[in-house]
Amino acid sequence: MRSSLFFAVLLVALALGALFVVARSRTKPLEPVRGTVTLLGDSLNVGVERYLPKTLPGWRVVADDIVGRSTPEGIAELRAGRPPLSSHVVVSLGTNDSPTAVDSFRANVARVLQLIGPNRCVAWATIWRDGASSDAFNDVLRVAARTNRRLRIVEWAKMVESNPDLLAPDGLHGSERGYLERAQAVTDATVGCTPAQTVSSR
Repeated sequence: MRSSLFFAVLLVALALGALFVVARSRTKPLEPVRGTVTLLGDSLNVGVERYLPKTLPGWRVVADDIVGRSTPEGIAELRAGRPPLSSHVVVSLGTNDSPTAVDSFRANVARVLQLIGPNRCVAWATIWRDGASSDAFNDVLRVAARTNRRLRIVEWAKMVESNPDLLAPDGLHGSERGYLERAQAVTDATVGCTPAQTVSSR
């Protein structure tokens, strides 16, 4: 009786073990993390968060994005050591700043880059608001990119100018397609930059 019970238990255990092996063999192995990207920005960064896993497969995304955040508020986050920065940083700041404060924005861009550090790649999107490209602010970003190899510009304003359908009805945020295309542009800027190549050309 005991012998029969022992063999029955043994057979059940062997069957369960076989099922476990088969289940494991059918499980897709975890893809190694290719990199980590840190997001620091406003609602426009919030909009791309859900698309980045699709456009940046295998990358870990760390987001610190707040609706309505201004550039000085972003600087305060960086000064406080938030968020933890990875080798690639995606910035979306400037849309909520005063549009006439161009000199302040120029100084703030320099401060953001200083706090992020010289050995990280930075992707920063140009600004569209009030129904038009914010040319003065965007010129600040483009000039900074010409003198800092670590800074890559995501030409959101030009994208919207070429295709207004990328905007939501409020004329400020992205449509579903707009956020997807912005996420792809962010991805292109991110993977196109290697931290070892980000030494400033100044």
